[in-house]
Amino acid sequence: MFDSNQGIWNFLPTHVSHQQEKEREKNGWLHKTRVAEHAGWNHPAEHYLALPDHPHPYYQAALRYLRIVIACGTPWHGRRTLELGAAECWGTRHLVEAGAVGVALDYDPHRMVYGQILMDRLPIQFLRIQADAENLPFADESFDRVFCCSVLHHFSDLERAVQEISRVLRPGGILFGIHEAYHPPYYRRQKIIHMSEDTVPNLFVGINEQSYTAAHYRRLFHRAGLKAEFIQPGWDVREEDGGLRIEPGVNVHSRHSPPSALSAREWRRDPVGFFSRLILKTRIWKIFTSRSIFPLLRFQILNWTVREKILVVRKPI
Repeated sequence: MFDSNQGIWNFLPTHVSHQQEKEREKNGWLHKTRVAEHAGWNHPAEHYLALPDHPHPYYQAALRYLRIVIACGTPWHGRRTLELGAAECWGTRHLVEAGAVGVALDYDPHRMVYGQILMDRLPIQFLRIQADAENLPFADESFDRVFCCSVLHHFSDLERAVQEISRVLRPGGILFGIHEAYHPPYYRRQKIIHMSEDTVPNLFVGINEQSYTAAHYRRLFHRAGLKAEFIQPGWDVREEDGGLRIEPGVNVHSRHSPPSALSAREWRRDPVGFFSRLILKTRIWKIFTSRSIFPLLRFQILNWTVREKILVVRKPI
């Protein structure tokens, strides 16, 4: 028997795997909210109505990524769409406005309460569910789209969550993941935990913070029968005719000037600077950015650098 509290349906199973870790993380997020409230935060409705349009760099990036996701996932009309780790439900809101039939899901319901503001003030409706993403309460092939923002790297059992995503996606369905945590293969743990200013404070209050290489994500999804790709906004997205053209390397193949990554490093007095100057002087970069060579290098560059990435995972038809 399921029950509803403040419009949020509780679909948690009787037995929750890794329950102690998940409860610790839930309490960590609640602690951060209480600290903000103690400092004067009073949850203004305008804040939740504007998200992710907010001055903080995290949200400014999320705003750009969301626009890319909506363009890449078109058409949304009638698409059954699940948001994992929905929190304040702003992702669900924008996807529903794009035409989706939305379901917002989170293990922790306390932030999903603010999703009611969106439905009270805007002409939209969506379902809010408290559930465990590692044991989703849906039938096989229930959704056309799955969306998440800063979620995958918080799972206690990422492989199990990926298997569940694969199970509930319909053939031809797509998962979009934005603001996930990536690190190059050569990074050590100490450097990884300092990549974001929030990681150490989050770990301190019990929030599970992990980071993975792009190759690790790709292997996990492959084992679940899915194909993982990545959109690099600087390389693959171009403003065109009032919309977005999304195509691997669309901004790279058309270069008439050296990549900014090289120009920004040529002054350095180390091996990186030396090779940057060598590539610029010999104009080898023109070969690397060609249509025949760049696709061969593309994934390795994404895997071995900290460039921003949007995860796009497709289930074969």
